[in-house]
Amino acid sequence: MALPDTLTSTPTSSMDERESLKNDTPICGNACKDVTKEKTFYLQPVSPFSSGVGLPYAPEGWPSPGDVWGWKVAKRMNSFGYFIDRFLTLPRSLETSRRKTELRSKADISRYLQSNFPDMKIEAFLALFSWQIPSTQQTPTKAVESLETGEDATDEIGTQRKKLKLETGSVSHPTEKSLGLLALQSSETGEDATDKTGTTGKKLKRKTRSVGRPPNKKSFGLVQGRPHLTPDQVAKFDDYLDTLEDMLVMPEIETTPSDNLTPTILDDNETIECCKKKLSSLLAVDFSSLVSRGDVAEVATLAAQIREDPSLSVDQLFKLKLVEQVPLASEAFLEAKKNIEEVDNFLADLEAKKLKVPSLRKEYNELKDKIGQQEAEMDISTLTIREIDDQIRQLQAKRNRITNGLETMKKTKAELTSELTNVANSISTIGHDIKHGLSQKSKLELKKANNIRRVAEIQEKFITLRGLTF
Repeated sequence: MALPDTLTSTPTSSMDERESLKNDTPICGNACKDVTKEKTFYLQPVSPFSSGVGLPYAPEGWPSPGDVWGWKVAKRMNSFGYFIDRFLTLPRSLETSRRKTELRSKADISRYLQSNFPDMKIEAFLALFSWQIPSTQQTPTKAVESLETGEDATDEIGTQRKKLKLETGSVSHPTEKSLGLLALQSSETGEDATDKTGTTGKKLKRKTRSVGRPPNKKSFGLVQGRPHLTPDQVAKFDDYLDTLEDMLVMPEIETTPSDNLTPTILDDNETIECCKKKLSSLLAVDFSSLVSRGDVAEVATLAAQIREDPSLSVDQLFKLKLVEQVPLASEAFLEAKKNIEEVDNFLADLEAKKLKVPSLRKEYNELKDKIGQQEAEMDISTLTIREIDDQIRQLQAKRNRITNGLETMKKTKAELTSELTNVANSISTIGHDIKHGLSQKSKLELKKANNIRRVAEIQEKFITLRGLTF
């Protein structure tokens, strides 16, 4: 009977895992210098879907003092008890938007550092904290992660594996029990497995001396039937040991996009629902109130976020497209309203001037009558003076009184004449303004009509948004 698949052939994903785990071994960068040689973290196991901030699972005090990064894990874990899905969140000082940025893999971290901190190497960054997070459901063998380089661990495992191959190579017919011991060795974790490699080889050597014994059916239960291995099977098993060396260096890490995206999708759905509620509340008023409150930019932003919802109908998408045009339409709406207000003010001033003309005309006529009266009185006074001149001697006293009165009348006339001149100038100015206003009236009324029609068209276009809910 042939060996099980796990022993006769190399796992199909082992090459991919080795490729993806190439950079997972903690190494030292130029920014951390010799920190990784002495720095260790006490790794407290956490439960699935946990989150936290700072050490040991996220950096502290980088890039600025007081900066604390966040971390969180999902559910999946590897056979060594470490979480496969673990994320980093940026500190507040590095966030550029209200939505939290998550770095889901070392590749994401590398791209982020290259874009924002090109002088910071990813090796130095990873030396600031522990990338591996143990789970409470399957506690790893070691709770304290030693940040030694992967080359030392690989060399040690390679030496033990070669020793094991030499010992197994001296036996031509391994038994089922010896094969079971080898399979047991492959299930060991981390450095414990490498420490036990030599012991297992010794056990194997002792067991192979009893080739003639019948196989024990209860031993491990891995192989049933024929107790001997062919040379091809031994060669394939050697290949398996080669891949085992790489698997024992670091825990295998797998990433499934669907598992990684599940929390994000839930967050996005909640965000979209919040945006829908807020947009519905903003659209509960008419277009004029929406523009006057200054919510047009927020309305367009919410509409753009809601359009990412794949469950929207065609009509809803059309309405959202219309909502995104609100900022542009609001500018035209405000401009039209401003033009209407300017025309109304101008026409109001013109009407006020027209109403003022009769009162000014009445005042002008009254002043003119007074001047006529004064002129008549002046004529009488002049005749009287002439008569008095003839009777100077007899009427000297009377003449003096009348002369004084004449001087007073002259002053009054001068004042009235000045007022008459001012009124005449005012009438001329008002007449010119009225003439100019009347020449512009038809043009301004046409402008007003056009703007009224434009306002009506805009309101009619966006009236369907009133009370729109999602």
